[in-house]
Amino acid sequence: MPSSNTASNDELMLIDDSDEILQSRSQWHLLIVDDDEEIHSVTRYALADFRYQDAPLTILSAYSGSEAREILRQTPQIAVVIIDVVMESNDAGLRLVECIRNDLKNEFVRLVLRTGQPGQAPEHDVIAKYDINDYKNKAELTNTRLMTLMTTALRSFSDIKDLDDLRKNLEHQVHERTRELTYANERLHAVNIEKDELLGIVAHDLKNPLNVLLNMVAMYEDMFVSSMLDGSDMAQIREFLHLVESSAEKMLNLISKLLDVNALEQGKFRMNLISCPPAVLIAQTVEFMRHRAEVKNIALHCDISPEAATAHVFIDEQAFGQVVENLLSNAVKYSPHGKNVYVRMKSEGGNMKQESSDTSALSPQISSFLRLEVADEGPGISAEDMKKLFGKFARLTAQPTGGEDSTGLGLAIVKKMVEAMNGKVWCESELGKGATFIVELPIVA
Repeated sequence: MPSSNTASNDELMLIDDSDEILQSRSQWHLLIVDDDEEIHSVTRYALADFRYQDAPLTILSAYSGSEAREILRQTPQIAVVIIDVVMESNDAGLRLVECIRNDLKNEFVRLVLRTGQPGQAPEHDVIAKYDINDYKNKAELTNTRLMTLMTTALRSFSDIKDLDDLRKNLEHQVHERTRELTYANERLHAVNIEKDELLGIVAHDLKNPLNVLLNMVAMYEDMFVSSMLDGSDMAQIREFLHLVESSAEKMLNLISKLLDVNALEQGKFRMNLISCPPAVLIAQTVEFMRHRAEVKNIALHCDISPEAATAHVFIDEQAFGQVVENLLSNAVKYSPHGKNVYVRMKSEGGNMKQESSDTSALSPQISSFLRLEVADEGPGISAEDMKKLFGKFARLTAQPTGGEDSTGLGLAIVKKMVEAMNGKVWCESELGKGATFIVELPIVA
């Protein structure tokens, strides 16, 4: 009897299993469904020595559709079923196929129909609908053809099972990975909450003693003015106190900005939006910053158009003042000595600038807006640095021109505060041509 890995010349060449990655199985199960005892005997004889992937074949027999259903229910590992079309009825085989696929929900077993009555061939759509793998006339199934049929059917069954095992393994891995990511996300969320709480505690605990330190410095300065110390001692003490005061102010400024960022990110920074003209706030902030600019011989220019001077916008006055102060502080900080900083405000018509497709924060009825510009004559901002603008702790290529400190938090605070007031902020700049920071806020109709 020919080996299961060979075929006569009139058969298709079978693929060498050694080239395939197949799951090893201890035995294969074949169910023969036919009401003719002789068919069972002939099939068993032809496949007596058949092996596939070095595993033997276990052959089961059923003599009717109902008997086959019971065997299939009890033996779900059956790989191939060879079914006679005509048994207790003309369509008994087809009804069994329908039961296997629809009732038993067995999509893995390979189904082969065979009949001794060629006129009983099923329609093509039936074969496709129920995933019937082959249809043979009983007279065609010689020993060699039968072994070829079994090899092909078992290869198909093995491949399908391997793919299903792979699918289940992937699903398991995805489930496990999702579970791990969920746990990691929960831990990250918990750590973030702990970070926010720790930041708040540390910042508040540092802020209070720093305020006390600053008050003590001011008090001792007053005391030394009326003391009997000579001029050199007084100058040395004053220098020391000035260093203490400067360091404390820097720390207090950093703490305040950290607290602001933390509050903004947690949604705890409550905006008290009121309708008011911001022109007065802008002018006051420019005057407040003028002394700092004069130290570097930088001239501040403020130009507010008549229309903008009376225009109302919804702002939180404290937050808006902080926005203007941060923008002016940056302009002075990065401008060379002897240059100019321009503050301009005007009203504009049309739609506000949109930085993204999300316009949910802006009313579609907006027809005019206030435009605040803070322009400097500094070194400008590179395209690479433009990508990092408004990010927390952003460190840019340009450096302060007077040895000032930079926390990298000012612009991040500006962006969050402006957006909380339903506005937009962005920067326009070219290297060597200065930078202009622009804030747009909708005018109250």
